Amino acid sequence: MTYNSRFQIASQHARQSLNHKVSDLSDSPYDEASPARIRGRESLVSLQSSYESPRLDGALDENAYGPRSSWSSPFGAPPTGGRYQPVSPPSRSTSTFGHFKSFRARVQDTIREDESIDMALLGAAAPPGRSASYEPVSADAPSEPAIDLTSFSGPVGHHEQGFLKAFQEQEASGKLTGGLGKGMVPKTTIKEEQLIASSPTIKRSFTRSFSMKRAPTSKSRAGLKELGQGEANRRGEVIEVIIEEPADVDLSSMVGPSAIGLDPTRIRHSQLPMRVSKTEVFYPQPDWKPFFMRWPYITGLILLSVGLAICQEVLYQMSAKEPLITFKNATDIGPGYYFIFKFVPTIITVTYGVLWQNTDFEVKRLEAFYQLSKEGGALAAESINVDYITLFNFTRPFRALQRKHYAVATSSIATLLAVSLVPTLGAAVLVLGPDRDATPFHPDVEKTITMHPVLSRFLTMTFFVIAALGCVLFNQLSTRRSGLLSDVKGIAGLASMAVVSHIMMDFKDMDVAKPKDIHYKLQSRRYALRNSSLVPEDSTPVSASESDKYKDAHLTENPHPLMLRAEGCIPFIIGILLFLGFIPVFLFTPASVLTNKAPWVVTVLAVCIKLTWGSLETAIRMMEPYYILSKRHAPAKTLTLDYTALPFAVVAARALFNRHWMVFLVGWGTIMVEALTIFVTSLATVEGRDFLDVLSRVEDHDNGDDDEILQKGLGSGSETVLSFTVTLALTVLILVYLCVVATAVFVRRRHPFLPRQPNTIASVLAFMHQSKMLYDFVGTAKFTNAQMCGRLEAIGKTYGLGWFNGRDGQTHCGVDEEELTGNYKHGIDYSQGNKPWLTEWQLF
Repeated sequence: MTYNSRFQIASQHARQSLNHKVSDLSDSPYDEASPARIRGRESLVSLQSSYESPRLDGALDENAYGPRSSWSSPFGAPPTGGRYQPVSPPSRSTSTFGHFKSFRARVQDTIREDESIDMALLGAAAPPGRSASYEPVSADAPSEPAIDLTSFSGPVGHHEQGFLKAFQEQEASGKLTGGLGKGMVPKTTIKEEQLIASSPTIKRSFTRSFSMKRAPTSKSRAGLKELGQGEANRRGEVIEVIIEEPADVDLSSMVGPSAIGLDPTRIRHSQLPMRVSKTEVFYPQPDWKPFFMRWPYITGLILLSVGLAICQEVLYQMSAKEPLITFKNATDIGPGYYFIFKFVPTIITVTYGVLWQNTDFEVKRLEAFYQLSKEGGALAAESINVDYITLFNFTRPFRALQRKHYAVATSSIATLLAVSLVPTLGAAVLVLGPDRDATPFHPDVEKTITMHPVLSRFLTMTFFVIAALGCVLFNQLSTRRSGLLSDVKGIAGLASMAVVSHIMMDFKDMDVAKPKDIHYKLQSRRYALRNSSLVPEDSTPVSASESDKYKDAHLTENPHPLMLRAEGCIPFIIGILLFLGFIPVFLFTPASVLTNKAPWVVTVLAVCIKLTWGSLETAIRMMEPYYILSKRHAPAKTLTLDYTALPFAVVAARALFNRHWMVFLVGWGTIMVEALTIFVTSLATVEGRDFLDVLSRVEDHDNGDDDEILQKGLGSGSETVLSFTVTLALTVLILVYLCVVATAVFVRRRHPFLPRQPNTIASVLAFMHQSKMLYDFVGTAKFTNAQMCGRLEAIGKTYGLGWFNGRDGQTHCGVDEEELTGNYKHGIDYSQGNKPWLTEWQLF
């Protein structure tokens, strides 16, 4: 029986029942012949006062202490019976009308319990009207063993089939089962006075100390709310606070005769001040951030930007007075000076861009959770249905500003400047003089390296602008809370956050829906992140203006990323080949005049290749777990796999460890494409015809020493034969590698294997809204990725992507535990059965 491993039936044993009986102590006989047994006695609750009127039949049915149910179900169904509870003696009333008690109540107060009766024997009390005796109850009696129905290999009986059908009908009607959607209940209730007393002072963290907000006080409602939220954050649990607010009660609602000597008109229109108690629930708001979004890293980026701007300005001032480097031949430059001049500036600018990319990627990935953590939640189009990962780099800031996601806009602009503009200006700011056109006529003229005045100031200004953007981003990240306890990785991370509420029912019939359909269905919905769980925010209705704000989905309808399709990958491969052919053109032909006048053009082309390769890598990172699941019977760790959460260069190492070769090849290409910018920038200042002249002279004089030839300088520049050869060879090797890997990616991954791209939270949730595997994620909302991986591996299931029978008994498409009913093939709706007229045959 593979429906669910949580159907369990407890073995049924004979249990002793305690029935109520109206009788005297001597009504039931006892067995005197069994001295080794404990004789039952009448329960005190069966005693009835002779002064009390007889009970009506069935008056005590709801509170009868019947036997406990023998079913143990994981689906949260209440037991059919209750447990015996001790009956406490009635307490005397403290009402002021005590002297008006009825005679019956005063007679009942005269009954006293017999002190000689052992109350511990209530557990073995004999049922009224029976003479059976009881065995002694062992203190270490074993508890009822649970039997897992999945251990039986026989067919499912009629009773079990009805049991499953009942739960399937509940799921089909919109009621979640198996602990799904059970909600959150406050664990602690605190009064307003206790809250104020327990929070006399507010301790701020380092980042929160930069906020302009004042410390909360108990004099305002806002202060109480902040105190309550702080207490929930400190406890790490949901709390309920009882708040008393002043209210006026209108006495005009009272009726009755007026008092003597008082004006009835004044009494009826007067108001009595009193306090009304209200309750408010506070959910903990943790503030986990990845390292690249924490204040030490952001502060380091700001200081680095300011430091580079100052260094740039200092170098310019030095260059204005005298050249930075003076030489006549490339051999006159020492190895240290050569490395500093040729490679260090480009290495610094490229590394600077990589550091900003790490932060930018995390900001884009987690922005949806920041929006969900706001008070009142966020619209679906601003949170669970927003995509910043696959969006093109230059359009991302505009889309973020449209949604008022200022952290994403700030981070995107700063990263674009750091990745594209800074390396380009860094390559163009260093000027080799005199011009290369004059050096062939005067090969022994003194050459200098200076800094371009205009481009130098422009680069300095760029660094200061990025530093200012870093300060804005620092403020954005320090004044908001993420609402996360740990990193949300992979399918398992989202599944664990979605099983507490009934959010999954919002994705009904959306298995193979297009992003546009998902957007229109969720357009008027608001969601929030509460206690590490995704919940619909029904308390704040969506206005008509908010619903009409995002009429268009702005999400691609194609189920495959652009860089994995022919429209994106083939032009990219052609572009790499064209750039590879352009290198000998600007080195060894008269077209070198282009790089002579504008050497930064080559750097710009290299940056374009780097940005496009980054889009290819993002697509491979995002799709890899789903590609593994589409192959069926994937291990449990696939659900926790998330390459999009890994920083630069770590992706290649992790993929190599996991033996995901395609991800490794693309990740290693990302490292090599950064080196491409460095080497191409070095080639832009070389006159390749000088290299050909040296080779021709070597062929004419075959007796030359090889070492002397390699160390011979090229007359018009600062390169030697050896350095030029190595740089050119590495450049060609990197471009060939990128071309081969991009071709392999297109050949292996060009076919769609998903109904839509998993680029939003909503898209991923729609893939598993009816999956039976969600039962395994109940109670895991606060698990870390390691704990989640260990739990799934301990369960021992395998998973796949395709068609399966959901919890409602219907056929669905998505991710679920094996065995599935069929693979997913794009264009074929398995749920339609044998209806070939509905198949889109042109997709094959």
